[in-house]
Amino acid sequence: MTWRSFFDLSTMPHRHLLFAYVAVWVIQGGYFAWTAWNWVHVRDSRR
Repeated sequence: MTWRSFFDLSTMPHRHLLFAYVAVWVIQGGYFAWTAWNWVHVRDSRR
């Protein structure tokens, strides 16, 4: 699979695969942002 075929949304399997990747990236990004926000606020309250 190449990058060109990865972004080819003309077939249903490609659409589902791309949706799955985007969903995982969004979930991981949200978890990272939540962790970073908590890290900053917990460290500030200990001082």
